[in-house]
Amino acid sequence: MPMTEQDLKQHLSGGALSPLYFFYGEEPYLIAHYATRLVDKAVPPDDMAAFNLHVFDGTSLSLDELEAAVEALPLMGDNTCVWVKDYDAGAANAAVTERMTAILKTVAEPCVLVFSVTAFEPDMKKNAKWKAFLKEVDKRGVSVAFVRRTTSETAALLVRGAKKRGCALDTPTANLMIEQCGNELFLLLNELDKLCAVVGNGGTITPDTVKTAAVKQLDASVYELSKALLQKRYDAAYDCIMRLFACGEEPIRILAVLSESYADLYRAKIAAIGGVQASALSQDFVSYRGREFRLRNAARDCRSLSVPALRECLQILGVADTRMKSNASSLHRLILEETVARLILVAKESR
Repeated sequence: MPMTEQDLKQHLSGGALSPLYFFYGEEPYLIAHYATRLVDKAVPPDDMAAFNLHVFDGTSLSLDELEAAVEALPLMGDNTCVWVKDYDAGAANAAVTERMTAILKTVAEPCVLVFSVTAFEPDMKKNAKWKAFLKEVDKRGVSVAFVRRTTSETAALLVRGAKKRGCALDTPTANLMIEQCGNELFLLLNELDKLCAVVGNGGTITPDTVKTAAVKQLDASVYELSKALLQKRYDAAYDCIMRLFACGEEPIRILAVLSESYADLYRAKIAAIGGVQASALSQDFVSYRGREFRLRNAARDCRSLSVPALRECLQILGVADTRMKSNASSLHRLILEETVARLILVAKESR
């Protein structure tokens, strides 16, 4: 049966386990976290775990070995647990799909079979094989799709995490961490560990701590670039580009994120004209989940450009994308610099 994260928490705190689980979705950290909790509950990490826990790499999975592990009996324990990581049902051929389906149909106590996918996100909407796999799991076990947490949920997690590590972190500073470091929980929690080490036990993580010690992701650096362009701070814009180049960022990646930034501005501008709050766009564009700050920033920054100007900027960026993809990589830097110059001209002429 399908479960939410909250349902799964209650399920794991209870007694009996299902024979089959499938964890997938947008948030690899949560998938790995709950899969580990489940495996430890099924087979406690003691001396017998070496005999009762069987872990397989799904990218090189032997169905003979999987079937043998599923059929094995526990040794001095209540359960066996079979954990398959990153099996790609969507890429399996007909013979593999048929045999895997047969294995799913036969799994039963005392075995707990766990599938977790963190290396990629299965396409549950379009891929028929993944749909069929999920349907088989839901008939006999539990599936959980872990969705990206909202900015407020992630910020609350960081605040709690800092407290557990003996440090203080307030919500505005947690939001700054998300803006600067991105919304991937793996990365954020690694940065939180680092910042707590910087301030020490009992210390407070301040905005200055985040700005000076936390890694700035590409999105944050390109946001600085787009903001400098909108504010007509052209020296600052080229300084941003030079820093990005110095960090080894590829021009085509910079262009892609810059295009996303201008798309945010255009969506926020159209929403404002239609009397719609920019934050409401997260309901229509799922890519904003956990990154709602982008909408908030876009709603504030889009005021400096008209709708025709924003459309012209998007056209400029689209042309640059085509040029980069049809020219040698040695020309990409020049194309990006020319594109920034064109965006500067649009901002300068816009009223």
